[in-house]
Amino acid sequence: MTTLKKLIGLPVILDGVNQGYVIRGVVTRDGRNLRGLVVRMGLSGARWLPREQILLTGKVSVIGTGKTRKLPKDADYRLFRVSSMDGTRLGIVSDCVIHDETLQVVALEVSMGPVDDMIRGRWLATSFHVRPCAASGTGHVLIPEEVTQDNGEDHIGHDGWFPLRPWHDAPGRMRHETHE
Repeated sequence: MTTLKKLIGLPVILDGVNQGYVIRGVVTRDGRNLRGLVVRMGLSGARWLPREQILLTGKVSVIGTGKTRKLPKDADYRLFRVSSMDGTRLGIVSDCVIHDETLQVVALEVSMGPVDDMIRGRWLATSFHVRPCAASGTGHVLIPEEVTQDNGEDHIGHDGWFPLRPWHDAPGRMRHETHE
């Protein structure tokens, strides 16, 4: 597993030739897959590396085939606001956890604000829906009600919504290593 933030700055190697470095990752409008990477080399303009050309996302580089293309018009699309289904604002998407081989979004890292991040840490949302906002180029993430509420304790340790720190081990949950 990797995150979009970990991909930023990695060199992009296409057919054995360095094509630049990753400056941004873009997810699909439904928020379920990596759509492509924005790549830049030197002073030249940003270029697009579509998902289909990405073979491997490693810890030290991104390996692919073919050539980069011109940026699509909606390459600035991103997931932003996170709310429950009843409209309660829960935070913002701070990162996306991506599966290395399938390039699917496994979870969204959600920040509830700087103070809450320091006290409770950030949260991972594995169960979510995305409602794209056509005018702004961002996606509004909705967390299902059954995930955010259970016996009066809001969003702590439920399937689909749980803290990054401290980590609760449970079957089927992804492990997250913290470096403190």
